Amino acid sequence: MKKTILIMLIISILLLTACDMQVGITDNITAPDNNRLPLSGQWVISDYKMGTVSMLDEEGTKAYLGTEVLFHKDLVAVGEVYTLDPSYRIKHVNMEDYLIYQYKVNPEFLDLENDEIQVISIVGKEQFFYEFMKISEDIVIVNIDGVFFYLSKVSDNIEEERVASYYFEEGAISKAVDMADEDILRTGILLGLKSLDLENKDDLEKWSYRTIFIRSHNGHIVSIQQMENILIPRRTGFWKIEVVREETGGKINDKIMAYPVSKTIDVSNIEIVRMDKVKEESSIKNILYVGNDYISIENIQYRSRGERFLEFYPIESIDKGIPMKISDIAGQIGKEAFEEGFNKEILLQNEEYKKSLIDLRPNEESFGLYRRNGHWVFEGRIHSIENGVYEYKNFNIKAIPPKEIVQYDEMPIPWNVIKTKVPDALDAFISPNEDIVIVVTHNSLLIYLIYNGQMGDIPVERIELKTGEKVIMAEWTVGRYPQIWEEEFTK
Repeated sequence: MKKTILIMLIISILLLTACDMQVGITDNITAPDNNRLPLSGQWVISDYKMGTVSMLDEEGTKAYLGTEVLFHKDLVAVGEVYTLDPSYRIKHVNMEDYLIYQYKVNPEFLDLENDEIQVISIVGKEQFFYEFMKISEDIVIVNIDGVFFYLSKVSDNIEEERVASYYFEEGAISKAVDMADEDILRTGILLGLKSLDLENKDDLEKWSYRTIFIRSHNGHIVSIQQMENILIPRRTGFWKIEVVREETGGKINDKIMAYPVSKTIDVSNIEIVRMDKVKEESSIKNILYVGNDYISIENIQYRSRGERFLEFYPIESIDKGIPMKISDIAGQIGKEAFEEGFNKEILLQNEEYKKSLIDLRPNEESFGLYRRNGHWVFEGRIHSIENGVYEYKNFNIKAIPPKEIVQYDEMPIPWNVIKTKVPDALDAFISPNEDIVIVVTHNSLLIYLIYNGQMGDIPVERIELKTGEKVIMAEWTVGRYPQIWEEEFTK
């Protein structure tokens, strides 16, 4: 009887929960019907096809066959893996471009003929869950650990008791605790940092990378750890990103390598993990930003004229050497903002460019992500030759990076308030729980607690920075995930 009452209570809570429907910014934007989910009902994994890089063996892959998949406004579940209170984010993409950029396969590999498909990203509490390709009303494809699984629809409906059972078995207890004691806050962050390698013996720039993990519990910093290179949380688990410098025949090349830490990989296996087989020779790489699925870099052609190209890639497709255009991720709005930024900041402020016979229009691929006043922002770059000397200029792009690129980038405490409190602040990161703020200065990371929306007066922790060290990644996690992340980090 008590269990029945509890389930009825949970169902009541679920019915009051609004479905957060957000649209991805792409070339073709479709506003979803709030009364109808883009995916709904009961589905089952009926078939699969191994990807070009699969982390599952044949036995592990076959174990997924028959797995039930549920889509509901309050729950998305793939077998025992699920997320509560999901957001459905919809984008319409060119199928061939999407498959090549994201997974290094073409439509023929998956026996698909559509020119355009609908991609639905599922996000739960700022955590990416999975991305589903809707092929038809009855067929959906999802990539899990490098394997393409085909989902077949079984029913349009899900009994509310099924949804409630997920809350009851695991989520309801956590939800009840949060409702009973709002003071319990669990927060974690992975910060990726880069600095110039001052011990580098050659004359070329070289950067060192490291990751710092910080976890707080109910207003107390309980863990601070660090490791070399970049550790990035992805939908398929944690990945590691490294930059390896090679010298062959007097030529120096940087190779960006990205690989899952859950699988033992021989890093000398270029075909699997070397994510930068760009055709240019003698180039060095400077990472500007790393996110769950994308990486922004500066590609420096030092043996030519020293050109410094901005390039933006999906992590899985950097080996293709084909940078994305800003319209690929920010749609027509992003393209127009790109052109507007160039016109206002380059053409209007440089009279000589207006009279030039050279076509100075910027390449739409020439953009990157930078930090400014507590936010990630787009910047474009224009190249020119002045008196035989190569030069470049950056310009602002007034387009907000979509959540597919930057997961969380909010500043509940205004930047001017932070600067007043910490005059030498260069940057700041505030947790989704609004319980801690990390302030970056020239030589330190300062961790402040937040009380009732107000930043504390004295930092509770200080982490020393290397000379000129900058943040290139900030991935927050809350709820039950910080401890899980810490366990993975410790491994």
